[in-house]
Amino acid sequence: MEPKTYTTIDLRKQMGEILDRTRIAGEPAAITRKGKTPAYLVPAEWFEQYMAERPPSADAEQSAA
Repeated sequence: MEPKTYTTIDLRKQMGEILDRTRIAGEPAAITRKGKTPAYLVPAEWFEQYMAERPPSADAEQSAA
């Protein structure tokens, strides 16, 4: 699914609507600022699954030792 693009100004003006589209409809959103994309907004379930599936980082391994 291709994310819909919003500027930071759009995000400020329509935050509730954008969050609802992401949370309820599962639509990811690309947030742009000055023509670049510094962040993506994705449903919490997507992020939680990503975090659960990724391998442990080197930092976490070192702190456990």
